[in-house]
Amino acid sequence: MEGYVIMLDQQTLIQIAIQLINTCILCFALSKLLYKPVTKFLNERKERISQQIDTAQERLNEAEALKAEYENKLSNIESEKNYILEKARSQANKNSQQIIAEAKIEAQNIHNRAMTDIKREEEKAKDEIKKQIIEVSALVSGKFVAAKMTEEEQNKLVDETISDLEGVKWQE
Repeated sequence: MEGYVIMLDQQTLIQIAIQLINTCILCFALSKLLYKPVTKFLNERKERISQQIDTAQERLNEAEALKAEYENKLSNIESEKNYILEKARSQANKNSQQIIAEAKIEAQNIHNRAMTDIKREEEKAKDEIKKQIIEVSALVSGKFVAAKMTEEEQNKLVDETISDLEGVKWQE
């Protein structure tokens, strides 16, 4: 086994050596030709990813700020609701007091008008009674004059007229 080294013949060793040299040349050529573009591509990609992460972080911070603002608003909604309800109750109370005051004034006006009407009717009734008394007196006078009565007859006639008038109900 003369031409064998580590159980390989010389031809195989030469081919292996050529393959190794070709591989080294290929690696060197690829590293010279492709290393900078690939490195540049990877760096650009790394930059883009970094920018996307930064943008995402900024958006996350904005979202957290909005969330905090909305939570603050939500916590204030209850107090705002109570304020609005209290304001509405206060306004309703004012309105009801105003309506009650107006109703009292209107009731007083109605009462005053009714009292005025009652007094007017009372005066009319008094005038009517006075007229009736005058008529009765005129009748009695007419009877006195027509009969030319004696004083005793006149007294009797007056007593009869008074007893007739006592039967009439007087209104005041």
